[in-house]
Amino acid sequence: MNIGQQEIIGWLSTIFNTAGCPIDEAAMIARHLVDADASGHPSHGIARVPRYIDYIKQGDVRPVCEAVTLMEEGPLLLVDGQFSFGQVLGHQIVERAEKLVDAHGLAFIGLRNAGHLGRIGGWAEELADRGLVSIHFVSVAGSRIVAPFGAKEARISTAPIAIGMPHYNDDGSADHYILDFATSRVAEGKILVSQKTGSYLPPDAMVDAQGQDSDLPRTIYGSSADSQIPNPRGGTGAIQTFGDHKGSGLGLACELLAGALTGAGTNASDRKFCNGMLSIIVDPKNFDTESAMGAEISAFIASIRDAAPRNEGQDVLIPGDPERRRRAHVKDHGIALDETIRDQLVLISNELNVTVPSAAL
Repeated sequence: MNIGQQEIIGWLSTIFNTAGCPIDEAAMIARHLVDADASGHPSHGIARVPRYIDYIKQGDVRPVCEAVTLMEEGPLLLVDGQFSFGQVLGHQIVERAEKLVDAHGLAFIGLRNAGHLGRIGGWAEELADRGLVSIHFVSVAGSRIVAPFGAKEARISTAPIAIGMPHYNDDGSADHYILDFATSRVAEGKILVSQKTGSYLPPDAMVDAQGQDSDLPRTIYGSSADSQIPNPRGGTGAIQTFGDHKGSGLGLACELLAGALTGAGTNASDRKFCNGMLSIIVDPKNFDTESAMGAEISAFIASIRDAAPRNEGQDVLIPGDPERRRRAHVKDHGIALDETIRDQLVLISNELNVTVPSAAL
């Protein structure tokens, strides 16, 4: 089933507004979730709605943003999200980062106690649209679901990292470099989507309690796998890190930089679920003393894309290309909404007395 982007954004906005979010914040949440699907990352998109609504019901996230500035001095900023929705906090961080960069040339921002921030690459992309370079380290306190290299027990989170570098084509269209990845072998959201839709997982996505590779979602969800909201800590296994010790080392770095340094906390002990994020944002124009940076970036990106492909007919891409291609497809064909996820949205809509759009019936 395919449904238009604006139609599903309107549907989700109404769901979150009816659940207690102000209409402008509800729209921010909906747009970010739908954009994740439109970008080819359903793991951080519409499939998250049932869990988000449950967060509101359980009091785990504030439906109305109540962020507090703990420190602001020069380019330094520390914000306590007070367990507000991450999509709203992420938007606020982008806005404040731009102002800090305008004033100081850079911004160094710590965010603690945020609700799930969604697709981190989305924030790097928004900053790139404003002409800014950004680096983001993220921790997920209260989500000890990843085994460090050499272990079979979970000790860290999926710990994503994102980097954005602005770049534009000759016609002015955005062609940004947007790197966005979890330091785990796969994001937990991809396992969630696999549980709901049967989508592919790598055979070594997880490690079970016996130390064996696994691609079964029950490895981390256990008996909760078939519930509407699977618990990623309900099983006896863990997600593996990517790249052996390299991914594991980056995951630990995220716990320290986005968890310990920001005050969000690490997964050394059980905590309430929240994201921490450390963001570094700079205006590249401050470094472009010879007005040559744009041409250098364009030449480099062109050289990568011009590399001979390993497999005939397969393009060599830069980070950000798959998302741009997917969005172009979605613009013409709409969002592909899985039937299982659609049914859950209909159930939530009925509970909240929200009208289901005709395209979803």
